[in-house]
Amino acid sequence: MKHFKNVHVGKSTVVLSSVQGSERPGLLPVKIDNANQDLADEIVQWGSNNLYPQDFYNKKFIKNGAAVGGLNILKSTHYGSGFGIYKKVKLESGEVVLQEQLLSEFPDVKLFYRNNKLGRFWYERITDQSLWHLAFTSHEISANGQQIVRVKRLKAAHCRFAPMDDNGFIPFVYVNSDWSNSDKTKTVRFDFMDPDMTAEEIKEYCKEKSIYNFVTATYYVLVDESYYPKTDWHAVDRSGWIDVANSVPELKKAIFDNQMHFKYIVYVADYYFESYYKDEWDDFDADKRQKMREELATTIDEHMSGNKAGGRSLTSPIFDDGGKFVKGIEVTPIDNKLKDGSYLPDASAANSEILFAIGVNPAIIGAGTPGGSNLGGSGSNIREAYTVLSASLMPRRVSTLEDWELWRDFNGWDEDLVGAFPSVNLTTLDKNKDGQETIVN
Repeated sequence: MKHFKNVHVGKSTVVLSSVQGSERPGLLPVKIDNANQDLADEIVQWGSNNLYPQDFYNKKFIKNGAAVGGLNILKSTHYGSGFGIYKKVKLESGEVVLQEQLLSEFPDVKLFYRNNKLGRFWYERITDQSLWHLAFTSHEISANGQQIVRVKRLKAAHCRFAPMDDNGFIPFVYVNSDWSNSDKTKTVRFDFMDPDMTAEEIKEYCKEKSIYNFVTATYYVLVDESYYPKTDWHAVDRSGWIDVANSVPELKKAIFDNQMHFKYIVYVADYYFESYYKDEWDDFDADKRQKMREELATTIDEHMSGNKAGGRSLTSPIFDDGGKFVKGIEVTPIDNKLKDGSYLPDASAANSEILFAIGVNPAIIGAGTPGGSNLGGSGSNIREAYTVLSASLMPRRVSTLEDWELWRDFNGWDEDLVGAFPSVNLTTLDKNKDGQETIVN
């Protein structure tokens, strides 16, 4: 019997053993080199081997076109037309609206935006949020402790939490670009600020502890987790759908590599040689006979191969063997296992499950059976699906903008400034010649 984790395969049975339900993350001791001091510490493992992000991303996600395409749509829709700053303004009618502000009117904000390349920064963080439902930002404080001057996205896949202290707070975040390496001496430790702390509380804490560089994290909603989110769309990994989707092209490739090089099997009976060469055949030794078989095989192959072989025929004699007819040469076509689209419906179902889990309507990217009909439908289907997706991302944008609110309050910028990612709302050409309009939500 062969054993694969909780699946045991015998000669005629498959046995499934029980799987434990809730599992607390394990702790992993590491040595860190921080400020030229060798320190021993512990991290909370992300996954049973501490390599869940690396394993999922490299072994599953990056190989799946539906997941990659769906997540790209999710990220770009989340980002919209890019980050902008707005103010709430009350019109004469009494209606309150958001009006976009020019960065040139806020020199400190403009300098901060330029120095930290916020256009790229936001998209990188949105990538982590979309992929892991978790993103990390490093904040650098000025020498006087009054301003956050530099910010940087830390790759979520490289970050690990320290265990909670007795008060339930996570004190540190550890960063290492290669957790698979047994040498953890390149691990760097950062002070971690609890997401519930206000900007003023963080400023006072950093002043008290002489901290000039700290890290914050943006979570989507945690339900039963204490450290790393169980990303909801990763349900397709836990259920096995992404494995189904990835296995189909591997299977198809194997069929192409191992079977589809040949179109025919040609059977040649010894009656053919005995009849054609008559008494001479008995005088030929084994090497001579083999050479003649090979020459005939080459001739038949050249006759039936290539574009010029289309419409050609092959004439074969028939022999009487005691009242039973025997074909001298018989050509049998090899059944094309791909001609009926076998397994493609399975791949289509799996890809749809992946897109549904991500939250992207398959109509947006025209998902359907490869080589089959397109499920995208009319432009109105795509437009409405995109509009619904954009509207559904409002809670996620709120989480993304937690960093902006921290910088604004920490640095003492105008408290009425609001950050936003305006949506690109697709419309019809008769309403807008560009086919789109911008909506702030």
